[in-house]
Amino acid sequence: KEMTLCALSNVDLSYSTSESCLHKEFSNFGHVAEVRLVKDEATKRSKGYAFIQYTSQDNALQAIENMDQKHFDGRVIHVELAKLGKNVYGGYPKTSGPPKEQNLPRQDEANE
Repeated sequence: KEMTLCALSNVDLSYSTSESCLHKEFSNFGHVAEVRLVKDEATKRSKGYAFIQYTSQDNALQAIENMDQKHFDGRVIHVELAKLGKNVYGGYPKTSGPPKEQNLPRQDEANE
């Protein structure tokens, strides 16, 4: 099943915004598989951004189109497709598109 991450990249997301509030708003654009509000590990306070995972890339793109630069919970938010690397948000996986092939030696090469 195709899963696509949609990131609320604005570090100005209201600190009172909850995952359930985000889920409710963003499910207007399709089935939301998961909402992760990023929190500071020490204070448990929101860092002001979140990841919303849709089961369909079309839904994610629709959410971006409709929610980017919009007022949400008292702030203007910025929404984009998540571009995550290693060690970002606990190594949360990139989920758009098929997995890239690993350059592992084939079985016949490994035995040489």
